Amino acid sequence: MLRNVNLLYLGMRVLILLDLSYMSRFWTQFEAFLSMQQCTCRGLVSASDHERRCIVVPILNANSTLADGLIRIWAGMTPAQAHEILAKQDVTVTNLSDKTTQLGKLLKLHREVDEVMGDDAPPHDDPPAPL
Repeated sequence: MLRNVNLLYLGMRVLILLDLSYMSRFWTQFEAFLSMQQCTCRGLVSASDHERRCIVVPILNANSTLADGLIRIWAGMTPAQAHEILAKQDVTVTNLSDKTTQLGKLLKLHREVDEVMGDDAPPHDDPPAPL
């Protein structure tokens, strides 16, 4: 399921339990970015404030200022900008191959959403193939 877990964050409500380490970890930031996107005929597009599917709850030493910062970082981000930020060395991950795999999928996912939801896309009876 790991190869398709990102799809959950595009369609479900996400509870973000924000601690200080959240801001440096790849998976958490990737999930936050996806939870602030909408699938549209233009691919992945930032969701408006009222359409955003995440709730950010600061825990431990985190506070509302950090929560606001997380939203400011990811809410207006394009997939290309998110890819650039998530690829940086200070965004850590335990298994580097996970980061490489998911970064490759990010822009591909943007294109596939555009193809599936686009105005000129043919109607689909079958769900798209897994990413």
